[in-house]
Amino acid sequence: MQTAEYNHEDFTNTAEADKALMVRFYYKDVENKLESKAQGRPIFKEKLYIEIRIAGQRDVQAARPATHSDKSRFPRHLEAFEKRVEPPTEGMPLMEWTKITRSRAEELTFINVKTVEQLASMKDSNIQTIQGGYSLRDQAVQWLKANSAETADREKEELRETIKAMQAQINNLQPKSVVVPAVVEPIEGAAIPVPVAPAAVPKRKSRRTN
Repeated sequence: MQTAEYNHEDFTNTAEADKALMVRFYYKDVENKLESKAQGRPIFKEKLYIEIRIAGQRDVQAARPATHSDKSRFPRHLEAFEKRVEPPTEGMPLMEWTKITRSRAEELTFINVKTVEQLASMKDSNIQTIQGGYSLRDQAVQWLKANSAETADREKEELRETIKAMQAQINNLQPKSVVVPAVVEPIEGAAIPVPVAPAAVPKRKSRRTN
């Protein structure tokens, strides 16, 4: 495998462009020349490196000491390295994409193209080496556009439902209005109604006899 020392700035520093990159952190033993000279023997120190591959290029890669900027730019890949797990890939895996066969997905994986996003971002200089590459790339681009539109519509609908639910909660929290009976002011000169006395209850006759 060929290893080339490229400048980190060769790659566009944007979130979308990063999805087309394959990133791996690793340790490399690097000679400390100053210490080697002082002690008269080779002195090596383990140093964190970063490897960046471009989708569609099998051998070309960037390999250099990792910087603080790299760690901030690729936090998930760094976490995967620290936990000793496979570096994550951003996007829709080609193995799960129904537009191509599994064998074609494996073929693309061999040249570091593992997701639909990486396939859609391939440059002409790389896509022309793949049989039917331009058609595949166009399918990937169209699929991503359609998927993005569906996702946007779904998010809007979920937002509307959330707002509706919040409004219902607010309405339930508001105090309910209490109906207060109106006070009728007496009209001057008008007769004041007097309550009718209850009817007298007749006394019951005694059943005692003299």
